[in-house]
Amino acid sequence: MRVPLTIAARIVVCCAAALALVGCSAGQITQTDSQVAAVDGTYGDVGNSIALRDVLLPYPPNPTGTYPAGSSVPVVLTIINQSDQPDELVAVTSSSGQALVLGAAQIAPGTTVISTAGSAGPTSPLVVGELRILLRTTAPLHAGLTTPITFQFRHAGTLTLPVPMATPPNSPSNSAG
Repeated sequence: MRVPLTIAARIVVCCAAALALVGCSAGQITQTDSQVAAVDGTYGDVGNSIALRDVLLPYPPNPTGTYPAGSSVPVVLTIINQSDQPDELVAVTSSSGQALVLGAAQIAPGTTVISTAGSAGPTSPLVVGELRILLRTTAPLHAGLTTPITFQFRHAGTLTLPVPMATPPNSPSNSAG
């Protein structure tokens, strides 16, 4: 009588363990359901072909954390053309100022284009193949707030993103650890 009871107990324990393990990943609230990339910027997709990643405004080069009205603020981002057709960034607009698209606005199929602030700042000369987007502000831009910026592509369409300002260069989230 002892042998069948031991086998039955083992079966019950195995079934309970299996149910407990399966239950760990069940449900809609999990530890990994809201993980985001470890970058400061925002992201979005324009249609099925263009992906915008790590879109942000650099932190101002002054201690106040503010770009005054009339500043030329670079919009830093990565544009990924995921289609087999070329596309073009035809306009960038914002209620916070007038945007200029300078340089290589054509995005070849299957390529990535990075918009930069320029090696010596937003007004430095363009390098061949470089894309630069400058926002000439009409009102002050403050750290901690987002700026709505609309990106219009010739084929993919239009997307408006709430673009954040990067964290200060000496903040704890930017230090290696």
